[in-house]
Amino acid sequence: MARLSMEDASVRIRQLARAGLNAHAFFEVAGETVARAVPIGGAPPFWNTVDPSSQLITSIHFSGECFFDLGGQLEWEYFADDVNKTADVIANRRGVQTLHEVTGANPERSAVFREYLRPHGIDQEVAVALRAKTGEAWGTLRLNRSPGQPEFSADELAFLHSLAPHLAEGVRRALLLGEAVEPDWPDAPGLVVFGDGLSVESVSAEANRWLGELTGDLGGISAAVLSVAAQAGNPDGRAPVRLRADTGRWFELHSTSMATPAGHRAGVIIQPATRARISTVLMAAYGLTRREREITRLVLMGRSTTMIADELVIAPVTVQQHLKSIFAKTGVRSRRDLVCTVFVDHYAARVRDNEKRRVAARRERGGPIAPLPSRQVSTNDEPFCDQR
Repeated sequence: MARLSMEDASVRIRQLARAGLNAHAFFEVAGETVARAVPIGGAPPFWNTVDPSSQLITSIHFSGECFFDLGGQLEWEYFADDVNKTADVIANRRGVQTLHEVTGANPERSAVFREYLRPHGIDQEVAVALRAKTGEAWGTLRLNRSPGQPEFSADELAFLHSLAPHLAEGVRRALLLGEAVEPDWPDAPGLVVFGDGLSVESVSAEANRWLGELTGDLGGISAAVLSVAAQAGNPDGRAPVRLRADTGRWFELHSTSMATPAGHRAGVIIQPATRARISTVLMAAYGLTRREREITRLVLMGRSTTMIADELVIAPVTVQQHLKSIFAKTGVRSRRDLVCTVFVDHYAARVRDNEKRRVAARRERGGPIAPLPSRQVSTNDEPFCDQR
């Protein structure tokens, strides 16, 4: 594989992030691009996507055969006592860490290194958090090297750190498109596809609904949507546009490129700017109060009691009291059990569904599986998702 300069690889990744690819296609091409600038060995790039509101895994991607099956990977991530997991690298403020670094240059301390990596010719591993410029984590990337290859250098780690926001953008767009094309939530994003001259070619049912709120009695396509569509495919295009409808609801508009049988088209994703869907799941499944949902979400993201207390401006003892109630309602005894329970109940099915979608070349979707209608709480209760 021909080498690629870090500068050229960075330009290429920025272009790919806005190309409208599905998650697996994006990871395939982006992984090859990264590997041409940062040599790897022993295994191809390995990717996870996560729900930014809970940081729980929503899909797993790799090329070729993997020595972990899907169940084994999830078992290691959520039940094994080890280091350098997805949650660990996301919690790292720098967003980049090597196995040698977290084990004090003694990777034998890691069970997965002893039992899987080394037997398969892997001597080093670096993990990168795919963190957007706005701070949300959308996944992780892992690169490996074989015995005899040099350690990942400071320049290479800095380069990977610089790529993370662009890789995160590619993931975010891919998952938004997946939800817009095949929605499974009542507040799913909508998609408007434009042809030559910004003529409208198709409007999804959800997009039609959101356009109705944005344009009111005027109907048609708003100037804001057309302006965003004009940015599709531009690697230096502006950030998502936020605007408020007359109903008071806030929306985000995202531009993207769409590959269709008729050629490339401009697409605009219209998304209600509502809070994390994990709150909906937690309320519907366990009957948690608003404060308990807030605390559970922060526990899922690895926050300590002190950090939760500081973020919510409450006393640590109050956090502990809420945790006792949360544990009782969810039937667990510890924070770790809580994370495992929420993942198994609401995210494992998403990972397996996305694996089927990957094999069938269909677009993946993010977030937890939507609760069954029969499990929804009364509409007289407080809202599931609060507006920002």
